Amino acid sequence: MAHFDPAHNQRKPAHGAQRVAPAKPDERILVTICVRRQNGKTLPDPTQGTPLGRDEFAGGDWGAAPEDLAKVVSFGRSHGLVEKERSIPRRLVVLSGTVEQVSAAFGLELHEYEHPTGERYRGHEDPIHLPASLAEIVEGVFGLDNRKMARAHLASASVPAAASRLPTPPEVARHYNFPAADGTGQTIALLEFENSYNPDDIRSFFAGLGIPAPVPITVNVDGANPSSDPPNPEVTLDIAVAGSVAPGAQIVVYFAPYTETGWIQAVSAAVHDSRNVPSAISISWGSPELQHSEDMAWSRAAIQKVSELFQEAAHFGITVFAATGDQGSGCGMAGRAHVLYPASDPWVTACGGTMIQDGTEFTEVVWNKGGATGGGISDVFFPPPFWQQGAGVLVSINRGGREGRGVPDVAGYAAGYNIVVGGVTALSPGTSGVAPLWAGLVALLNQSLGRRLGFINPQLYGEIRRAGAVNAITEGDNNYNETAPFYKAGPGWNACTGLGTPDGMKIFAALSAA
Repeated sequence: MAHFDPAHNQRKPAHGAQRVAPAKPDERILVTICVRRQNGKTLPDPTQGTPLGRDEFAGGDWGAAPEDLAKVVSFGRSHGLVEKERSIPRRLVVLSGTVEQVSAAFGLELHEYEHPTGERYRGHEDPIHLPASLAEIVEGVFGLDNRKMARAHLASASVPAAASRLPTPPEVARHYNFPAADGTGQTIALLEFENSYNPDDIRSFFAGLGIPAPVPITVNVDGANPSSDPPNPEVTLDIAVAGSVAPGAQIVVYFAPYTETGWIQAVSAAVHDSRNVPSAISISWGSPELQHSEDMAWSRAAIQKVSELFQEAAHFGITVFAATGDQGSGCGMAGRAHVLYPASDPWVTACGGTMIQDGTEFTEVVWNKGGATGGGISDVFFPPPFWQQGAGVLVSINRGGREGRGVPDVAGYAAGYNIVVGGVTALSPGTSGVAPLWAGLVALLNQSLGRRLGFINPQLYGEIRRAGAVNAITEGDNNYNETAPFYKAGPGWNACTGLGTPDGMKIFAALSAA
């Protein structure tokens, strides 16, 4: 039975976009071709048995067969495409060629499209064709369509600093009773798209805290070449939060283009990084599961590939966190509730946002001021996972009320920190600050426990919840400008803040006992 499904690799033009011209025939592009596992194996569930190790992937037991990769390279060479990379554990080949060569190789026509927002991207409406010799091998072909597929979950990218004093990340960590550790021996991976950060901004922020500034390792994938002019507030925030909460941890920043291929390459690079070996991954970016109504924004092949990579992360003892977004239940689209991917992936711990209730020292309600936390039910891809059963996860508020994976799982302070961007102190609210906060907590827990927690969702909904180690947020909603149906907070799990905010030492005690 063929692995390659043209329908699963097909993408409709972006909603509202119009075809405006043929793609430039001499433009050079990178194409990522993902292949099956060795002998067509199905990856086992790491929660149901002994997790697999990196060596089993590197050796090909659960990675790609070398001969499969060689067939893809040979196919590319026959069409003038140049091999740029091949990887057994990541199960991919990257080929480079002109638009003309790539179009001929895959039997389609590439065009340029223009969106009403002004975005111009390359794409196609023809199905992708592969020879029969590759149809049994290839699972996905990515890179032909380069529309933007990542949005930072930062409500105000670079507005003036708040007049009133805001808490710092270490102060928030102390409020959440984080363990008295520093993350030594741990590596926190940050997935980033767009521009880079300015090291002077990082040094200035950490000098204000009296903490030595981290010196992040940078990994560029899929042709990324990020510039620090102007510096990216999202990247700056992620480093500021993770680095100040876990100052002893190594920070590794993976940069990729914000395309579907960029997602695959960035996640793959972080999960299979055998040199830096991350123990936690923080993702403050995402894109809605749907682009409009029932039209999928992602191809099914891309979702399948990225989700499999997150499952592989669970095998390697990596905990993955993703922000749920800053435009409430609608994710910036009117008429119906949406959730963002990858926060909706069942192998990810999704992070919602809270804020301090007016007039209190640190009483939390749902973050819904200057932005609003995302959250809801996966309407498209993911059914309810076993670990959410019995947690009170709702059906979708959309018409039809489907059951699905509930988002978020946990929450944290999202009303903003004063960070330094371009030499200027700026406010940075958003669920973007929650994912690196939780990643920092896991680094401290790993160090304190002497082991990797890895995929923690079953424990979050199990012994951690039973131990009262998460604080439920019961007030507020994720209504954003009254543009879409929304959810309200309440006792237990809710679609605004999940199970709630952490009590780090209670989590440590619950995991120690387990």
